[in-house]
Amino acid sequence: MTLLYTDKEMDKVRIIQKLISKTISIQDACDALNCSERTIYRYKSTLINEWPPGFIHWLKWRPPNHNPYSSKHQDLDKIISQNKFIWFWPTFLSEKLFEIYWFYINKESLRKRMIKLWLWRPKPKKTIVNRKKRERKKSYWLLIQLDWSYHDWFEDWSEHCLINAVDDATWKTTYAKFTTWESLINIYKFISEYIDINWKPVCIYLDRHSSYKINHPKDQFDKQMLSRLQVACNLLWIEIIYSKCPEWKWRVENSFKTHQDRLIKEMRLASIKDINSANKFLKNYYIPKHNNKFSIESKEPWDFHVPISKYEKDNLEWFFAKKDKRIIKRDWTVSYMNTKYQIHKKQHLPAGKEVNIVTSMLGKVKILSQDKELAFDIIS
Repeated sequence: MTLLYTDKEMDKVRIIQKLISKTISIQDACDALNCSERTIYRYKSTLINEWPPGFIHWLKWRPPNHNPYSSKHQDLDKIISQNKFIWFWPTFLSEKLFEIYWFYINKESLRKRMIKLWLWRPKPKKTIVNRKKRERKKSYWLLIQLDWSYHDWFEDWSEHCLINAVDDATWKTTYAKFTTWESLINIYKFISEYIDINWKPVCIYLDRHSSYKINHPKDQFDKQMLSRLQVACNLLWIEIIYSKCPEWKWRVENSFKTHQDRLIKEMRLASIKDINSANKFLKNYYIPKHNNKFSIESKEPWDFHVPISKYEKDNLEWFFAKKDKRIIKRDWTVSYMNTKYQIHKKQHLPAGKEVNIVTSMLGKVKILSQDKELAFDIIS
């Protein structure tokens, strides 16, 4: 086999041969090769024991250890080109390859391979704008950021709604649930399940959606114009803080970016296509794994859990109740929502008196007169 030496390797051979024949000193050899005496002695031992081929690196003319055209990497190309891995980002795909196939590859190496296979398009560098963000709370459960996201979560060309609650101090997803749309009944179900599992937070950070807040010009002047959620939170001693733009609640907004990337692909691999299965998957698998990877420790170890009392738990549906006023007719009946209610005559209420009709979130009805509950029968 013909060995081709570079000029640098030939210089080492000539100078060390002169050193061995004692035509130059060790110091002259150090100056010529620009190295230390210890390296010169190593070169001398290499030339004596291995002859000039010892100066050639052992990997020269051999395929590299990380050959991009090896059979191992060709198998990798076939795996990442499968339909189930379409639109996977390099970081997440690297984790799933190790989790499913026990094949480890660095995310940046994988990114380069995906670019070559036209599976990933490199993004231009962004100009960094330094802005000071609001500092997170110091203790756990002081503030919960709550928001909704409409997205094609099940990849069936239809939008579904994911409600997500993130703790401000630890960036931890405390609870998440799929629903059909952003309605008051879904808010009630989410909050009742949330309080039942995690107890009450001190504050909730929300946007100004009509389900959360009465957006009326007189709202800033009339303190009695409260939404049903505001009334319920006042009774539960939970403070509500409203944000004026998405950037103010950026922690929960950023969590949706992560969920829209990772959660969709996790559900694709688990073959989940309906809301009930997705909610079980969130509770039993995804949220614990997500919190273990992305949550951070709070600055202070205090926990501001507020336990819910038995009275609050039993009357939670009435805290969200809808209240309307009606007039008693001459036959002691009240009409409400296409239904007639016959008030018992023994209560001696005059005709024309105004009463309050309260409807709970579960459809139960109460008729009140000056905070006193009236007995009645349903006629039609």
